[in-house]
Amino acid sequence: MLSTGRAAEQDDRFDPTAVRCVGLIAALHKRRVASAVREVVAWFEAREVRPLLFADQARALSLPHLGAAGSDLPDAADMLLAMGGDGTFLAAARVGAPRGKPILGINLGGFGFLAAVPQAGMLDSLAEVMAGRMRVEERMMAAARVLRLDAEVGSFIALNDIVIGKGAFSRLLHFQTSISGEPLSHFPADGMIIATPTGSTAYSLAAGGPVVSPAVRALIITPICPHALSARTLVVPPECVIEITLPDPGEEEVILTADGQEGLALRPGDRVEVREASFSARLICLEGTSFYAKLRGKLGWMGPR
Repeated sequence: MLSTGRAAEQDDRFDPTAVRCVGLIAALHKRRVASAVREVVAWFEAREVRPLLFADQARALSLPHLGAAGSDLPDAADMLLAMGGDGTFLAAARVGAPRGKPILGINLGGFGFLAAVPQAGMLDSLAEVMAGRMRVEERMMAAARVLRLDAEVGSFIALNDIVIGKGAFSRLLHFQTSISGEPLSHFPADGMIIATPTGSTAYSLAAGGPVVSPAVRALIITPICPHALSARTLVVPPECVIEITLPDPGEEEVILTADGQEGLALRPGDRVEVREASFSARLICLEGTSFYAKLRGKLGWMGPR
């Protein structure tokens, strides 16, 4: 069943003052992250909130008593804290969204479009959130499955996008695309992006797609470097099922990726179906922030001052 909740709609079900366990998902390979995690762990423990880490990360930080195995972390946590960049946030969303867990991002990376909390003043911002001075936005997610001879061989979820693209070779691909069973296109391109509104400011934007407010529920189909003047991005309602069939690519390597982090090598004749997921990601946002303010700041739309 497809989700009927509106993307970016405020969600009042989450009470951060009642949180007793926080799951930390951290990009420990990044500079500064380990020290920031230790700082946040101490901050929560001083407030009698139990922090949890994935077991391997807990061992790496010499905090083995805070380790949790696999799904135990998101299952036990009342909220998730993604500490890194947008990639860390995307990984946390794929873990937390199916379980309905609210996610707060601390930006310890670069661009930081999804991570709401900057490292400067990190603990002050955490205090604001845990005191209830925040809001939760529901963001639609995309779900994809790969069918091979009518048998499912892979399934993925994504907050940003599902991408079907080439490997190391340069030959064009001819994607057969249909919308809910109706043929749409058959043109040569380097790949196809199916993005959510949240992902409209990521790879889809770089490929020439539109910026779509997360308040809009839609799927965005953007061809990558199409060799057809008529090929354009198409925005379709969320109840549509986008079907892409992979023709014989010869020696070409073709890969499906979800949020650029998980994937599957495709074979000739594979059919990819993408639709709205049956659940949404729940993003914790600071008061006084907005999507349009992020566009102005991150994309430099205000120009030089």
